[in-house]
Amino acid sequence: MEDLFHPLKLLLPLFTLAIYLAIRGSCLFAYPLLVGLALGVLVLIAAPFFPSCSRSLIILTSLVYCFYLLLGRGVAGSTPSFAIPQDRTVSLEGTLQEDSSLSRNNDQLLRLTLTGCAAKGGYGGSATGVIPVLVPVEEVLVASSTVRVWGQWDDTGSVFYARDMQVLVIPPFALGRRAMLERLQGRLDVCIEDAQVRALASLLLLGQLSGESFALKDKAILCGCAHILALSGMHLHFFILLSSILFKRLFGSFWGKRFALIVPCLYVLAVGPKPSLLRALGMYLFQLGPFAKQFPLLIPFYLTGFLQVWLFPNSVVHFAFLYSYAAFAMILFGSGLPPLPLATTAFAVIGTGPASMMLTGSWNPAGLLYSVPATLLINLAMLFSFLALLCGPWCSYPLNLVYRGVDALFTFGSDQAWMLSWESYVLFALVLLTSLIAIGYAKRVLQTKRRREYALELCLRFATCNQRSLAEGRPGDDQEIWTELPDLETGP
Repeated sequence: MEDLFHPLKLLLPLFTLAIYLAIRGSCLFAYPLLVGLALGVLVLIAAPFFPSCSRSLIILTSLVYCFYLLLGRGVAGSTPSFAIPQDRTVSLEGTLQEDSSLSRNNDQLLRLTLTGCAAKGGYGGSATGVIPVLVPVEEVLVASSTVRVWGQWDDTGSVFYARDMQVLVIPPFALGRRAMLERLQGRLDVCIEDAQVRALASLLLLGQLSGESFALKDKAILCGCAHILALSGMHLHFFILLSSILFKRLFGSFWGKRFALIVPCLYVLAVGPKPSLLRALGMYLFQLGPFAKQFPLLIPFYLTGFLQVWLFPNSVVHFAFLYSYAAFAMILFGSGLPPLPLATTAFAVIGTGPASMMLTGSWNPAGLLYSVPATLLINLAMLFSFLALLCGPWCSYPLNLVYRGVDALFTFGSDQAWMLSWESYVLFALVLLTSLIAIGYAKRVLQTKRRREYALELCLRFATCNQRSLAEGRPGDDQEIWTELPDLETGP
């Protein structure tokens, strides 16, 4: 069991805070030299007080600073910047960071990585950053497509409302992904007759929203279980489990785990690079490394975070990235506790509560009660949706029953919604963290007490014997006892 006060575990709150600062675009990332000097001074001050672990302190501080630099690069690259005044901009050009998603107004929401802009007079220039764009089209636009949109900004200047759009380039791989998604969606349309059940299957397997999805999604939000419907590590682990069972039977335990990577990798390639899926896939890959058994789960978590921020720097301003890493970081922070009911969900709520308040102005602890049965039902819904996709309409009947259970649970939870404020969140966090520290301290005291009570006290009596050194060249007694090894001179 991991130590509750492990140094790597104590860095998890700092890791979570850094991600929150990044998504807020904090000005702290604009001063890398000053931050580096401050960290160096802290190391110089702390090193004399901890001489035995000064090397570890330097390494941990260096890693923290490297992660800070990576987050700073992502924040700088995601902040919008235009060659002409933003209020005069009427046209934007860029590349889709991920597949578009359907909004409540039946528009497609794009996350556009900008490359250019233009004003009314026709003159334009370069542009950088990431901008959300609403486009009045029904067709899903796939990631990596280059588009140009015409429209106007909203009152805050943070969202671009497009009235017209032109698709400039779609890479061959994106075309293949789009054809695959259309084929899978067509298969679901044939196998599942009920539109609402089909919408749930499409949401869980493909991550595609439809008009019928919003009713169930709204109920899930009121229940504090919205994360269960969004593509996340839970959905990827479903495919990892299925592929592991299959390939372990075919190739054994060792090679089965390696070949089991094929299915989740294909799944991520098919549905797109969602931040939560990349986090789960990266951690699974690092856990299969040659030295994985020698390191705790914290190491794959940190390595995945570093790699994802490095390869996908713009994802640091994505709320899906924040939700995934903040929730899992706090779950790891609370690991090592004795098995307590709902402890995992409670720590996930601690990590994602501020994000919920940033989006909606409130947080919802109701997930503590509904997450366990909802997770079970959603896993069953994924299983029957997958079977319906493979085997045909005969699996749609049990899927209908599961959907009714999910809808009934979310309906009951939405009728008793808890939407709380900052004050209640702070109180909840203080109580939970205080309990964590108290339980951790009590656990350490109990372990020390047990070691003292069950320590073996052995009384050894050594007989008188010949204790001459072997260096003297004379035979010695086989019972001789050395308290210190002499320096032996070896001859040629």
